[in-house]
Amino acid sequence: MRIPYRLVGGFKGLLFVAAVAIIAGVMLYTDRTVSELRESSRRHLTLKIERFKMLFLKGDDAELDLYLQEMAAKDFPLIVADSAGNPMSWSGLPDLERLPNELAQARARSYQHEWVGQGNPPVMLEIPEYGLKYYYYYGDSNQIRRLRMMPWVEVAVVGGLVLIGYLGFVSIKKSEERSVWVGMARETAHQLGTPLSSLLGWVELLNERPDDPELRREIVRDLERLRIVADRFNRIGSRAPLEQQKLRPIVDNAVAYISRRLPQSLENKVATEIRLADNLEAPVDKTLLVWVLENLLKNGVEALKGEGGTITVTGAQRGRRVSLDVADDGCGIPRQEWRNIFRPGYTTKERGWGLGLSLARRIITDVHGGKIFVLNSSPDEGTTIRVQLSV
Repeated sequence: MRIPYRLVGGFKGLLFVAAVAIIAGVMLYTDRTVSELRESSRRHLTLKIERFKMLFLKGDDAELDLYLQEMAAKDFPLIVADSAGNPMSWSGLPDLERLPNELAQARARSYQHEWVGQGNPPVMLEIPEYGLKYYYYYGDSNQIRRLRMMPWVEVAVVGGLVLIGYLGFVSIKKSEERSVWVGMARETAHQLGTPLSSLLGWVELLNERPDDPELRREIVRDLERLRIVADRFNRIGSRAPLEQQKLRPIVDNAVAYISRRLPQSLENKVATEIRLADNLEAPVDKTLLVWVLENLLKNGVEALKGEGGTITVTGAQRGRRVSLDVADDGCGIPRQEWRNIFRPGYTTKERGWGLGLSLARRIITDVHGGKIFVLNSSPDEGTTIRVQLSV
């Protein structure tokens, strides 16, 4: 479904807010999980130190050696420091093994400060019977370090997806804008071309029959048509106030215009029916509503595929809304295309430019505050398009 241009800014904002919410949620969840894992590591280390203390006091050297080997196989780095905080030994830090002793000591102290700053305070081992007091400094396990990286990975992924979505949306929007401009240019040429071609023909005849009053009436009619076309395009971008109008003359005007311009092959094959009360009224822009109806009637004629048929315009008031239904018994529209037909650039005709119905939607929704949609349609059974206007 085409997104109205007035909602583009809101869509961008919603996209940004959604991305920020996802990233914030991931970061909060990850931070909570990391805190729980760190607390679990601290409890695990505390239990191991208590076990070590028990074995030490027991004096079982063989079992103590096995236990120290087991402690060295843990999955997080560890530094053992004396009561003053000076590092004495370490494990899980292969980079310290390659440094001279002084540099290794300095690097170990920096690790101690870093780990405490991360929220890993040291665990104390104290054996008063022997006057021993040590501090066990521990860093994050490999699992926690990977988990801490996940938010940034997810930020990159979500940011990439948002960027791809945004670029895709901008591309679609630009494509629609190009379709609108190209379609508008062609529609202008088409709208102006018909009366101009007629005028050229009348001018040639006028040279032969300068006093023919019928020629003069036709010239005046085509000049009026040019004025109407110019007025329509002028009103598209303006906000003229709506005026209470009877709808029957507007419908009659549109039907008469399309009837006069039927191809010769269809002149006696297309019947038009108007089922509309004379007193049916609504606040409308008469000039633009006639344009909408002309587009709907023209599409109805084209849907007949040169075979002939009937086009019916029905009007009725339902509560606070007036509906105008334009129905044909032509080729119909597949259900999955009902929304697409109002998109700029959408057309099934070889030489079409897909602007008529998109302009009709803009006129009805933006100018009149109403709705236009496919009421029903079936292949080879015809289509009914409804225009709803507020009373």
